Amino acid sequence: MTSKSASTIPKDVIIIGGSLSSLMNALTLHSLGCSVLILEKSPTHTPPSHMAGIAIGPDVLTLLSRFDRAAHIPLGIPSQALQSPDTNGCLRPFLRLPRLMTSWDALYFRLRANFDGLRSGYVVDPPGPEAQGGEGVESARNRARYEIGKRVVGVENAKDGTGRVCVTVQDSCCEGQGEEAEIQHEYTLTADLVLGADGANSIVRNTFLGPRDPERRYAGYLAWRGVVPENQVSETTRSLFSHNITYSFAAKGAHAIVYYIPGPTGSIEPGSRLLNFCLYTNEPPSSLDAIMTDTCGTRHRVSVAPEHLNPSIWAHRRSKVRTSLPAPFIEIMNQITSPFVHLITDFYSPRAAFLDGKVLLVGDASALLRPHNAYAASQAARQAGITERLVKGEIGWREWEERVTRGTYLHWRQSVWFGEFYQRGWLGGLGSAVRYWLVVGGEMLRGWMGWISGYDV
Repeated sequence: MTSKSASTIPKDVIIIGGSLSSLMNALTLHSLGCSVLILEKSPTHTPPSHMAGIAIGPDVLTLLSRFDRAAHIPLGIPSQALQSPDTNGCLRPFLRLPRLMTSWDALYFRLRANFDGLRSGYVVDPPGPEAQGGEGVESARNRARYEIGKRVVGVENAKDGTGRVCVTVQDSCCEGQGEEAEIQHEYTLTADLVLGADGANSIVRNTFLGPRDPERRYAGYLAWRGVVPENQVSETTRSLFSHNITYSFAAKGAHAIVYYIPGPTGSIEPGSRLLNFCLYTNEPPSSLDAIMTDTCGTRHRVSVAPEHLNPSIWAHRRSKVRTSLPAPFIEIMNQITSPFVHLITDFYSPRAAFLDGKVLLVGDASALLRPHNAYAASQAARQAGITERLVKGEIGWREWEERVTRGTYLHWRQSVWFGEFYQRGWLGGLGSAVRYWLVVGGEMLRGWMGWISGYDV
């Protein structure tokens, strides 16, 4: 185990990417006295609404219990179990799994409210960053910066012999004038620690591992998503989904899931909430050109945003599942006015630390999980906790990387297994199940050996 005094905790931290993983790490590092700068390529502080559902588990709840100073505002809707209707329409719980169901937007704006004090409809009176160790409020705010319109194009060791990391940034705040016209100027920043939280297409990962190592792969199916205000469906349908996450496995090569999430500004009051709908369907690669081409004729690689999905594609998809999904699912599907679709892809990176631990990969940059184990947000919170141990000197960077990659590999394997089982049945998911449980067995063996030897592995 390494030791590190408070004076050697990284003074300046740059986090590339400004999504959920970035903010969870930023809150953690700011609480340790670090000066944290988030560089987000989006040109706006209020990104277009995702309105995608997120399941919050113990890891995220633990992080929020430490850093959420707006906890008096409800964040989500409790769900106690996973359930599915049987052939008679009766609900049958099949797994007790307490979770807090929220939306990407609600969690994002809650984290922003606590990190840099961003005001939004979700948190009207944000608390802002918390002062540490007797510092003033202004000092705390100066250590928590979130800058938009910043496209990172390079990460390398600084050449001045300081041991810091040099980050090359293009300022692209001029929105809507074409990619080249957007770039105002290019400049460099340096930091003691850099986190790549820039998602599945991470520039940080590509810089050190190359664009195809690891390769992001299409899983053979995609997700059709949308939300519906609860007051637009019948009372019977509302009550069916009121307490638990509800699945339907009725369709061959497809399954659907419905649950409640907060309304557009985070309200969880009955009548103001949204029903979140997601339908997964197997689609051969030959069908993707038609599905992923939007109303303007643009072919998208991964997702087609709300209001851009071709209406005829959506109508065709509804007609194909009309007889195989239960009536409440069809009722919700018919009420969706702005559907969107995205490919299910995944990858796992066997490396997550570079330049002797001065550059780290976190969140979807380190591994892109399939959504079925609902672990993406938990992965981000868990990694933030491991990063805290690193900067406090409780573990070294090699141990940090081992813990992160082992954890992401385990949950990536689990997400693949769940996806193959849901979409291809027991036999189709058997190989993935075996591979997952072999990993679990290996982790249990490592833990047993560590217990015998007296070391934490």
